[in-house]
Amino acid sequence: MAATRTTEYAVRALVILALEGGSGQVKHAAALAQMSGTPAKFMEQVLRLLRKGGFIVSRRGAGGGYELARAADKIRMGEIVAWVDGQGGSPSEKRGDAVGEVWGNLQKDAEQAAWKVLQAESLARLAERVQAKLAAKGKLNEYQI
Repeated sequence: MAATRTTEYAVRALVILALEGGSGQVKHAAALAQMSGTPAKFMEQVLRLLRKGGFIVSRRGAGGGYELARAADKIRMGEIVAWVDGQGGSPSEKRGDAVGEVWGNLQKDAEQAAWKVLQAESLARLAERVQAKLAAKGKLNEYQI
């Protein structure tokens, strides 16, 4: 279960918003793109996708931008991956021979194990781990991730 680039950019944007959580400030799409290292046009698409999925809300106007739609500890990483990647995409073609069957079962088991790990992790916990990593590098106020 390899995450797509879209999922990676979505997670980066959500982590930045989670780290900003509680500050009452919203983030502009351009700032999220810069902080996450995401191309600006692509970030706009990612943010639309996250808004449709109910992960973020947008505010219009001069003080507008994006913020989390709910508390980061209520957002499961598995939820994000399932929404952005469309529930795992299309299953790979399997050959009808013994190797194909056994290999297909192994892939299915690996995906189920990955899903359990992602469902156990909250966005808040991931953001805490990122913050600790930044602190260890002496970058407390830098969210470039």
